[in-house]
Order: sequence, then structure tokens, then C-alpha cells
Amino acid sequence: MSDALEDAALALFEARHTSRPITAFPASWVPQTLAESYRLQDAVMRHEGAAGGWKVLAGGEGEPMCSPIPKSRYHDNAATLDQAGLMVFLSEVEVAVKLGRTLARKATPYTPEDAAAAIVSVHPALEMCASSFAEAAEAPSLLKMGDLQSNAAVIVGAPLTPPTTLDFASLPIELRYGGAAVAQTEQGASWQEIVAAIAWLANHAISRGLALNAGDVIITGARLKYPATGPLAIEAELAGMAPVQVTLR
Repeated sequence: MSDALEDAALALFEARHTSRPITAFPASWVPQTLAESYRLQDAVMRHEGAAGGWKVLAGGEGEPMCSPIPKSRYHDNAATLDQAGLMVFLSEVEVAVKLGRTLARKATPYTPEDAAAAIVSVHPALEMCASSFAEAAEAPSLLKMGDLQSNAAVIVGAPLTPPTTLDFASLPIELRYGGAAVAQTEQGASWQEIVAAIAWLANHAISRGLALNAGDVIITGARLKYPATGPLAIEAELAGMAPVQVTLR
């Protein structure tokens, strides 16, 4: 591991745990490729500890992008979080899945059918996003990718047992702040795109010497996003699911 990689990882970890964003950084910290961003993620996770799941973009163009999420950043529905302490600036509404079995290294690559069989429940979720960098620092996108893709917290709603009858590609969703609607959509990744992304993620994790583990909760890409600063009561309702809520104080 290079000194620059470890220095960057430690700085990212400390920024989050002291609530003090990085205002300047050396050029040596900036990954030059996506693979280098993933190595930076792995270095950050060595400080953060065990993962509780991942984030992956389902249904996008080209190869998905992803990040592990520390177990400490997962919260039950209706949690209350410290907005300033977490440096939250954005909320995202997501469809999450929970794995009932570990997808570890095997002789052949995982398929979407393997991924679907491993999913034990589907959940509405809210992701709170933050940056370890001050806005004036103008961090490049590959460096932000190394910052665990700007994740600050995941709030996980009540489960549904798959297969469900929901049409995920045209799922009505409403995001509410203080009880008032601020954003709506009916577009997102289909179930087929979600399980394809989970299969890709399982194979990708193995390439990094990791695994998707039983109990992991994986969020599958923002369907709605909206600026968020506390104090604020946030609620998302995905059709066919119970609302998922968080309070920023």
C-alpha cells in the first residue's frame, strides 16, 4: 500500500469521525482510474471496520459503480440522526435488498438467477449523503468515489418477501419533508436490472478479495434525491411498501 493511499484513507476516515471536512489535499491522493478509487475504498474500510452492505447503481449505462458501506452507518426505520455531525447535504430514496446467503468465491461467475435466489427481502430505504471534502476543495469525482461514494447513512424500512408483484421499473415514489411532498417519480431500475446489478456486484467483490455476506443490505441506486439539512423530518413512500422515515436534528 502506498503512503499516499494510506494518508488519503486515514484523512477521509478522520474527516467523517471528527465532522471536519478536508479543505485541501495533495495531487497524490487523487485516483487516476476507477480501480484506484476502489483500492482507496478498501483502505478506508480498513479503518471503518466491517461492512453492513453495499451501494450499487442498477439499471445505468455501462458497468455499475459501487462502494461498500460500513455496518455502523445502517439504521432502523424512524432513526434520528445528527445532520451536522454526519455532514449530511442530500437525501436519496432507494430500493434495497437484503441477502439471506453469502455469495462467496466459486468456480463460475454469479448469474442474475443466483442473485435473485440469495435475496431474502426487499426494503424501502433512505440514503443520507455527505462529503469528506469542503465544497471549496473541489474534489475530483474519482476521489469522491474513494470516499465510499459520499455515503453517510442508510435507513432501512420494513421488509417485503420476494418475489413481489411490484413493477419496480414504474414504481410510484414520493419524498416528503416535514409532511410536504418535495419530489416524486415513477421511474427506476426494473427487478431484472436490480438482480443483474447484484450478480455483477458479487463478482466484483470477489475480484477485490471480498464477498457479499448473508445479512448484507444493498441499496440499488437513487430514484429520487433532494437537498437536506437539519432539523428536518424526512419520509419516503414507495408504492406497495410502508413509509421509511428519518429525522435530522
